[in-house]
Amino acid sequence: MAQETKFETIQAVDRALHILETLGRVNTINLADLNREIKVNKASLSRLLYTLERNGYIVKNEKTNEFSLTMKTYEVGLNALQNIDRLSLINSTLVDLNSQTGRIAQFSVEDNNQLLCLQSVGKESLSFSVYTSVGYRSPLYSTSAGKALLSTYPNGTIIEKWEQMNIQPLTEHTLTDIQSFLQDMGLTRQRGYALDIEENEYHVFCVGSVIMDYTNKPIGSISISGSSLTKEEENNISKILMDSCKKLSGLLGYAR
Repeated sequence: MAQETKFETIQAVDRALHILETLGRVNTINLADLNREIKVNKASLSRLLYTLERNGYIVKNEKTNEFSLTMKTYEVGLNALQNIDRLSLINSTLVDLNSQTGRIAQFSVEDNNQLLCLQSVGKESLSFSVYTSVGYRSPLYSTSAGKALLSTYPNGTIIEKWEQMNIQPLTEHTLTDIQSFLQDMGLTRQRGYALDIEENEYHVFCVGSVIMDYTNKPIGSISISGSSLTKEEENNISKILMDSCKKLSGLLGYAR
C-alpha cells in the first residue's frame, strides 16, 4: 500500500486567512488590535497586510489607520454561492422545459472550442447519440447549443475559432462553409435562438439559446432536442426556451 503523503500548512497563508476571517468578523481593526488578535510580530503582520492590500482584498483608511475588507472578498464568496445556486437553478429550468416540451433539455458550456454537456433532463431516445449524454463533447458549429454560444461573438472571433476547429460534414446538412455559417449566425442573432436541423446527426432536431449572468457574458446554453421540428414546433419550442432562458439569466444577475 502506498504511504499517504502528509503536508503541513504554510504559515504565512494561515495567518493571511486568519486576518481575512478576523476582518470579516469585526469589520474594521487597526494594526495594534490586529496584532493582539493574530499574535504575530508587527513587522510580519505589516507585510501580510501589505500583500493583502496590494492584491485588493483589504483597504486601509488613511485617516483612522484601520483596515477593512474590500468588495473583492465579497465577490469571491458570491461567486462560490452563485456556483452552488446556479446549478440548482439550471436544473430546475431543465426540468420545467422537459415538462413543457416533452423533449430532452440540456445545459452545455463551451470548453476548448467544443461543446461540453453538463446537465441533461429527459428520457434519451435510442436514436440519439452521445450528444445527449452528460460529460460528452460535441462540435460547436453543428449543434444548436454550440451555435447559440458562437453567435455571441463578433464575426471576426467566430472566424478565428472556425480556423481552430476541425470542420467536417457530419451530415449532408452540416454547414462547413464559413460564409454560410456567418449568415446562419446572423439569423441566430436576429431570432434569439439557434437551430440544428439534422446538422450534427440525422433524425435529431434542436433549438438552443444562451444563458447570461451578472457579468453580461454567456455562461452556457440550453438546448431542446427531439426527433422532429415542424415550423409550428419551432415557434412553440423557441418561445418557451427563450422565455425560460431570459428568466434564468435574470435570476443569475443579467441586467439587459
